[in-house]
Amino acid sequence: MPLSCIVPARNEQGHLSEILSQILSVDSISDIIIVEGGSIDDTYNEANKIAKKYPNKVQVVKQSGRGKFNAVQLGAAYAKQELSIIWDADGTVPLSCTIKVINHALKTGHITVGNRLAGNMEKESMQFFNLVGNWIFAYLWSPMLKSKPSDMLCGTKIISTNIFSKIPSILLRLDPYGDFALVATARAHGNIIDFVPVNYLKRRYGKTNIRRWSGGVKLLITTVLAYIWFIIYRVKYERF
Repeated sequence: MPLSCIVPARNEQGHLSEILSQILSVDSISDIIIVEGGSIDDTYNEANKIAKKYPNKVQVVKQSGRGKFNAVQLGAAYAKQELSIIWDADGTVPLSCTIKVINHALKTGHITVGNRLAGNMEKESMQFFNLVGNWIFAYLWSPMLKSKPSDMLCGTKIISTNIFSKIPSILLRLDPYGDFALVATARAHGNIIDFVPVNYLKRRYGKTNIRRWSGGVKLLITTVLAYIWFIIYRVKYERF
């Protein structure tokens, strides 16, 4: 089954060429959507240079909204396949690990998420408090997922493209990165979610776009509301 690939890219000029080379090497990916927005470096022009080399496979979309999840949503609107992979442009998940995620998703048909907490982390790849926060959210979300605690915030995800149109507006407004909104919506609609261990590398270019503290508070609020919405939705539609 072919995949569409959504690449949210903000201030990733130094990574983009290498990342696209990796993506283009994956035979199962049929189309690539680079979504750029808010960059202060030359990411947008770099993306267009790549798209000109592969006009039948790569397209560039200029983001009008803000935030990574808005970029991913926009990319999904251009995706051609039933399944889409979100491929972060920061180069922190190795190609070999991403291929494992892809192979698992294509074999099982399940929504598949990279699990950095079960893989090897390069020194300085994740700050201490980010790691602590990731483990906290892993435990908080475990009951909904009916799985052992796993990484909820890894950017490497393969998900049904139509899930994006089903996310409730309350989660869209609150979730700063979209990870929780996607997973909660997928589970509410009866999808199985698997986690595959991936290694995690430190950035080679630029700085993270994540706001640790304010983002963490929003994620905690999103978690509470996601559980409330999930329970109400499942009771209403009897999806047990």
